[in-house]
Amino acid sequence: MNSPASPPLDLRELHLVRLVASQGGMTAAAKTAGLSQSALTRQIQLIEARLGVRLFDRTTRRVVLTPAGALLLKETQAVPGILESAMRRLREEVLGATREIRVGFSRSVCLAHLPGLLHGHVKRHPEVRTSISHLAASALIESIASGRLDVAILAPPARLPDSVEILHRIEDRFVIVAPAGRQVPEALEDPDGWKAWAASQAWIVPPSGTRSRACIDDWWRAQEIVTSAAMELDSFDTAIHLVALGLGTACVPRRALSTFTRKKRLKRVNPPHPLTRELVVIAPKRESMPAHVREFVESILF
Repeated sequence: MNSPASPPLDLRELHLVRLVASQGGMTAAAKTAGLSQSALTRQIQLIEARLGVRLFDRTTRRVVLTPAGALLLKETQAVPGILESAMRRLREEVLGATREIRVGFSRSVCLAHLPGLLHGHVKRHPEVRTSISHLAASALIESIASGRLDVAILAPPARLPDSVEILHRIEDRFVIVAPAGRQVPEALEDPDGWKAWAASQAWIVPPSGTRSRACIDDWWRAQEIVTSAAMELDSFDTAIHLVALGLGTACVPRRALSTFTRKKRLKRVNPPHPLTRELVVIAPKRESMPAHVREFVESILF
């Protein structure tokens, strides 16, 4: 039985297993690790013997993960990020290194959201370096869970991992935009005409399966209006530009219009009932929140 002082797999060995899996062979992995092929092969064999499972299947051309190897890497995928996050906090909070906050935005967060999310923190804490990532929601959640990002802003999925927590919630109100000059019945004065107009439009919508798309679909369903999707885009900013070109109609965050400079090419339509989605600020769940993460959340302007 292994004692707590002698774990069955240490960080260096886990790194070697990941390296072999990513390189697909011992030769390339050994070169990257600065080892001979025979030395790396022996290391992997010792790891497998200690764990009591085979991690790789060897063929004449490639080395591929076994189900046990795939399970090991899946269950430990957060380890490198957690270690790097801990080392970074040590450098920043103990050794006095320049602090950095790594912020991720989902692709459905508009450019016009950025000043309200970033300006307060940049103004109050110019000494903190800010790095930005623009990713799909699933990649953001994985990056938060693994510690590669400090905070992320996105429309929340139905469920978040237990290692991720919500720090802040934002209400994001929507409007409808159509090409300028298009005749739109007033929803309150002519509800039947407005419903017929809505059903006839070529809608530019977020991709299926996203939280933003679900909010919009649920909103139409509540009004008993069946709409058709002409295009699916993960950027509301791009959707606004396409509407201005006459290529469709879209429901977009109201804030997104503030950075669009050709407003005369759009017709803004106020929906008969409020359409909103929620954005959340998420972070890795920790016993103590790093000061720069707390300061970032406190500086959000909405």
